[in-house]
Amino acid sequence: MAITTRNNFSDLFGTSALPALEAIFKHSLQMHPMIREKLFKTISISGDLWQSSEIGDLQNFAEVEEAADYSYVSPRAGASKSLRPKKYGLGFQITREAIDDGKFSMVADQMKALAESAMDSQEQSAMDIFNGGFGTGSVGRDGLGLFSTAHTVPSGLTFRNRPTTHVDLSPSALDAALTDFETQQIRDSGKIVNMQPRVLLVHSSQRRYAMELIGSELKADTSDNNLNSLKGEGLIVMSSPRLTDTDAWFLAAAPEKTGLKLIKRSGIETSSEECFDNDTIKYKSRYREIIGFDDSYGLWGTAGI
Repeated sequence: MAITTRNNFSDLFGTSALPALEAIFKHSLQMHPMIREKLFKTISISGDLWQSSEIGDLQNFAEVEEAADYSYVSPRAGASKSLRPKKYGLGFQITREAIDDGKFSMVADQMKALAESAMDSQEQSAMDIFNGGFGTGSVGRDGLGLFSTAHTVPSGLTFRNRPTTHVDLSPSALDAALTDFETQQIRDSGKIVNMQPRVLLVHSSQRRYAMELIGSELKADTSDNNLNSLKGEGLIVMSSPRLTDTDAWFLAAAPEKTGLKLIKRSGIETSSEECFDNDTIKYKSRYREIIGFDDSYGLWGTAGI
């Protein structure tokens, strides 16, 4: 005669249940789309280190007379920047008693919470690059924070990607920022970087106002019926409640144009283990990556007032 024991139910929550739990986990991730991939260039690596080196640009072409020799030049080498992936993870455990009582919904809820935690951790790490962009907690190849009035290039020239005095978002401030974006950022030779901003990033509390600024047919914040020239700039508004300064706002070019880097070593994954000694089953999730920047090109920001 077969005897039903607690161990007979292990397959309901052991490895055979992982596909169902994994599906719940992945579905929860998909329910929370992230904006970081729209701001950071994603690079996948197989080792434990990613490194970039600054290379100066070349001067403009010069006229070459018939039968004359060409001029040959070498770009100036600059500083290097290394980013090393880190491991992030979290887990939870559930007792055998809960398992034996068929608390699958409880496990499913915890899997959803684990997925939400993974998503929130990754989004917060991305926004923290902007949150700390006006300090020197994280620096680029030039030894300065992401936003500065004195970024340096190998030749010794400098450029800025923030206003001299911080300013709140407004039609005039955005217009000045767009001009800065197109005229202030230079390469090693002094040539202006040919980039166009694509994203206006703001705190969630400023999203509607930002959309009015770039989406209204007429100029915002005025009784005049002037056409809104900002509408034709091709900007899209992105917002995040994870920005700590509600007055801060930023401009960013396409991810492949900026210095923002998302270095992925391994994506989000889950695993489980049954613990014999204390009658629990442990579930955990992990990923390995580092998010940061090597230079400040294609970016502009202000902390507001």
